[in-house]
Order: sequence, then structure tokens, then C-alpha cells
Amino acid sequence: MLKQKRGFLYILPGLLGLGIFFIVPFVASFRYIFYTGIATPEFAGLGNFIELTTNEAYRLALRNTGIFIVIGVPLLTVSALLVALFFRKSSLVRQTMLLPMIMPVASALLGWSAIFGPGGAVGWLVSALGGTAHNYFQEPFARWVMIFIFVVKNLGYMAVILAGAIESIPKELEEAFALDCSSTVRYAFRIVVPLTAPVLFFVVILSTVNCFQIFREVYGLYGSMPPESLYMLQTFMSNNFARLNYNRLCTASFIVSLFIALIVSVYLYVQRRTEKGRTGV
Repeated sequence: MLKQKRGFLYILPGLLGLGIFFIVPFVASFRYIFYTGIATPEFAGLGNFIELTTNEAYRLALRNTGIFIVIGVPLLTVSALLVALFFRKSSLVRQTMLLPMIMPVASALLGWSAIFGPGGAVGWLVSALGGTAHNYFQEPFARWVMIFIFVVKNLGYMAVILAGAIESIPKELEEAFALDCSSTVRYAFRIVVPLTAPVLFFVVILSTVNCFQIFREVYGLYGSMPPESLYMLQTFMSNNFARLNYNRLCTASFIVSLFIALIVSVYLYVQRRTEKGRTGV
């Protein structure tokens, strides 16, 4: 009992910070969700939700965010799984791949600009091969470049998580599989994926959440008005915050929070079912 109290004291500062700076403001924002106006609020019921569904900017942001998640998350998950398998015995490689995540956004964008921007390395290579160089941060390349940046930035972190799960697989299984097949890719999808399914699902959730964080790179490159294919939910909410439209902002953020809570709940449910299947409890 004493150890439990001592442990609670250790996490108490974090809980206080979470409550004061996140939970309390989130609960306080509910008044904006069901009301219109700021100075003289009027009860609107579900009016703000209905207004969002007819808002062209919101629908564009929702569509672009969905496309980004549907393409970026599977691509990142599969890439991280293969990297974790091929480089699981090389901690130096995995640690080096963490650098894009810990590098400041402004510094990273300078590097990406030197690669994809006007006169960058990609444009020089295309010109050398006889093609026409472009500014690859503009349409129709903008979305694909940003997905590439998203994958590169998060690849090392996700690979480290998956490498830990792969290391927990009994060596006997890998040796037995190697007797019949030497393909690392087949080993990944026939042995690793089923045995590390809860961790893989966690990586999918974490990757989905990180899709929303790509807003920092988008804003750093384009400001408040990015190319149409990169106008996502974070941009929509940021612009409404700048215009003091707190009702629309809080309503959109509430929907995003519900979406994230839903996928986390599904993950916890799958994890419990998996543990129950293993232990029978």
C-alpha cells in the first residue's frame, strides 16, 4: 500500500499538468460546441455540427486528412515492419533513423527545401535526366512529398517499437520457419504479423495520431493557406482560431477527439481479446 501511494506521488505532477492544461480547457470548450456567438452566446443544440457538414472548407479538410491517413499510415506501418526486420540486429541503424523525429521542424524544413524545393536536388536530378524540374512542394506533387516526409520522419520511431516486439518472438519459431523458407518478407507476414498484432495495431494508432502532427511541417512551408491537397483539419482549425470562430473550432476539434478516442478504444478492446485468448482469463 505504501509503495502504491509513493508511486501515485511520482505521477501526481503529471496528472495535475494534464488536468489543468488539457482536460479542464477541453471540458470548458463544450460551451462553444452547443452555442453560437462569443459575447452573447445563444444555445444552438446540434446546429454547429450541421453547419460543419455543409461547410466546403471543412469537407475539403476532412477529405484530405482521410486520404493522407489512408495512404500514409499503411505505408509507414509496412515500411517500419520491414526496417525492423532487416535491421533488428543493428541498433546503430535504428538509432540513426530516430534523428528526423528529434530534429527541430525549422531545421528539417531547410533540408527538405534543399531536396524538393526550387533548384533542389530532385529538380537537378530530373533536369540531368532530360526532364523538366519543378517546385515539388506545389501541386500536383505537394501531397506525395508531404507523405514521404511523414514516413521518413516517423519511420525510425515506429521501427524501434516493432523491433522490440519482434525480439520477444521465440527464436525457435524463426529457426523452424527458416528450414522451409528463407524469405524475410514471408516470415514477416506469416509469423511476425500474427504474433505482434497488438503492437502493430498500436503503431497504426500512433501513426494516425502523428498524421495530425504533420501540420507543423505544412504550416512551416505554406503558412495558413497550403495547396488544396494539403488543406487538412489542423489547417481548418488553425484558421478558425485566427478568425476567433471558437464555435466552429471547438466543434471540429471535438469530432477529431471522438475519432481518436474511438480508435484507441478499438485498440484496447483488441488487446484485451488477444490477452484473453492467450491466457484464457
